[in-house]
Amino acid sequence: NPQIISLAAGFVDLQSLPIRATGEAVHEIFETSGEARKVLQYGTTIGDHKLRSLLIRSLERQEGAAEGAFAEAVDRTVITTGSAQLIYLLCEALLDEGDIVLVESPTYFVFLGPVETRGARAIRVPIDDQGLRLDALESTFQDLERQGLLDRVKFVYTIPEHANPTGISLAGDRRGPLVELVRRWSKKHRIFLLEDAAYRGLTFDGIEPPTLWGYDRDGETVIHARTFSKTFSPGLKTGYGILPKSLVQPIVDLKGNHDFGSSNFNQNILAHAIEAGKYDQQIETLVGVYRSKRDVFLQALDQYFGTLRPEVSWTSPKGGLFVWMTVPPDVDTGFEGSLFQKCLAEGVIYVPGEFAFAPEPNPVPRNQMRLSFG
Repeated sequence: NPQIISLAAGFVDLQSLPIRATGEAVHEIFETSGEARKVLQYGTTIGDHKLRSLLIRSLERQEGAAEGAFAEAVDRTVITTGSAQLIYLLCEALLDEGDIVLVESPTYFVFLGPVETRGARAIRVPIDDQGLRLDALESTFQDLERQGLLDRVKFVYTIPEHANPTGISLAGDRRGPLVELVRRWSKKHRIFLLEDAAYRGLTFDGIEPPTLWGYDRDGETVIHARTFSKTFSPGLKTGYGILPKSLVQPIVDLKGNHDFGSSNFNQNILAHAIEAGKYDQQIETLVGVYRSKRDVFLQALDQYFGTLRPEVSWTSPKGGLFVWMTVPPDVDTGFEGSLFQKCLAEGVIYVPGEFAFAPEPNPVPRNQMRLSFG
């Protein structure tokens, strides 16, 4: 229904899509027949080498590292059909029935699907306004060890920047300690830390702390996942992961079974955009667009819900696309609840918060909602 005001899907702003930058990249590719034939041919399963090299060089600049400091990571970088495919492949590679994944409470609800498909368990770990609570994660590990289940924990999943669905970012002083905590609990087998950095770069206020990946000294704990869907164009459906060495071949083998490699054409469009500086320009544009949207959205919430505080509360994100709202416990925000039905009658929809909670360890709250200002 095109008349619906959707505060639900995390769609990007339609008017901000990089039409000119993409068109110019395609034109440059087709200026010479040799390059055009190259991009219209099959690529490699792991992904275009030039694009992977550009991504690692970009990460060096973001982390303040010298050029070439992360060069070895090029061979550990796998291009995927969006970060969603990477998540699916990781679940396929790492999870057996009865295995455990520790997730933020709440978490990105789409992530829970592949975990459930593998027959694995997703267990919630509380957050606060600074992101994942390290004391709660430590306590969860201790409880699982007492139950004899520590060997079933395969990875921890977190969204450090402007998390989906809460908009909350992991505090800078928790990042290094989080990597060390996960490393310390890898007692008999490697427990991985999956860093979903989908919204990195889309920071409106302040400076982004270093990535979790940057704290992983030996490169064997953190899986750094990224996508171009939020920072450039979802239509190109391209993402990537920087993997520990032990995971590269298993993920490449599984990806080969899926698709022989992501779109070679789309990868080359992105490589041209990055090399020409147009990707960074697009992010700068998006930060301005989304900052304005965020400000308008928060002003409207304060205007229309301010008198209902503290019974009604919401997050104030410093980036990304989402606001997380909590209403009184007796208000059911689910699809069958009266609030959703009344919103729908007014032509407005949102995502019920219940979908963003893993099923364990206790009943899921039903009085929250994810609101997207994208």
